[in-house]
Amino acid sequence: MMALAVTGRLNKQIAGDLGAREITVEVPRSQLMQKMRSKSLPELARMADKLKLAPRNPHGIKSG
Repeated sequence: MMALAVTGRLNKQIAGDLGAREITVEVPRSQLMQKMRSKSLPELARMADKLKLAPRNPHGIKSG
């Protein structure tokens, strides 16, 4: 989830990619930010980058 959460895409966009409802993305993203004690999405993205969890594809979309 962290890899998708830090792509900078909107919850609605991620949900569309996954074929899920927006709330299905919103709640886990919020919980992840709380667990990581992140105050913002950019801060969470920096954490993911340091942990090498950030996706290689900047849009977080699977290719192929």
